[in-house]
Amino acid sequence: MKKLSIAYTPDSDDVFNYYAWEKGHISTGPAGYEPSFHKNHIIDLNRDALEERFDVVAVSSVFYPLVADKYRVLCVGNSVGRDFGPALVSKNYKTPSELAGKRVAVGGHPTTGSGLALMFCPGIELVELPFDAIVDAILNDEIDAGVMIHEELLYYEEKGLNLVLDLGVAWNEDTGLPLPVGLNLVSKRLGVETARDVATACQDSLLWGAAHQDEVYAYASAFGRGRARDHVEMFRMEDFLRLPDDVRQAMRIMFDRVAAMGLGPEVESFEIIEGRLEPGRLRVA
Repeated sequence: MKKLSIAYTPDSDDVFNYYAWEKGHISTGPAGYEPSFHKNHIIDLNRDALEERFDVVAVSSVFYPLVADKYRVLCVGNSVGRDFGPALVSKNYKTPSELAGKRVAVGGHPTTGSGLALMFCPGIELVELPFDAIVDAILNDEIDAGVMIHEELLYYEEKGLNLVLDLGVAWNEDTGLPLPVGLNLVSKRLGVETARDVATACQDSLLWGAAHQDEVYAYASAFGRGRARDHVEMFRMEDFLRLPDDVRQAMRIMFDRVAAMGLGPEVESFEIIEGRLEPGRLRVA
């Protein structure tokens, strides 16, 4: 059996996507491959993708242009923000203009959160910190503001921090499209047919999870702030199961902006790998 290395973040939306496959609840997957699963934070996975360490890997959408020569995009398991996204928050400031020249913490750079912060709040100084240490750094006046991601989006208000700008809403209003937050990639070295088998297994895994939510959320709540259900339900299951056309349009705009900002190379074209499941199988009650 060949090894199929799969890497995703220990965040509740990614855990929900892969739980059933990782725990052996589904039997689909590329023939002749034995999957091995790995978890790490998104900035580390971005850097791993540069070295093509994994066959399947989650990355920031802003980071994709840097690995577009190595990876295709899976149609499934991607995180999409509709009327929400990474949130820029502060203790002492309330408007984006007040942050010009200020230190703003991000969970890594370039990531979707850092790219959007630069896009909508020009003039800030980025500081890299572990994403779950940013709230305390703001409260302790070590930094002026920070970008919240994952379950931190549900946590900062409890600590009395101000929402300066919801970067996902800013993107939605600016482009008229949803925000592609994180992308699920498959290495080009696997070939298209094997990649389609991977996409199908991911879709089956999600469908199993949707039918056994209590079990999946109980497991996912061991990670992050223990708010797995609240966090996952911010997303649409339909977006997880297959990238809609409006998200594909948004990806094109994102990649063009990444190039214009000097965060990555131009991406002339990108391929999205579809699963083999019939459309009727992708409906969630």
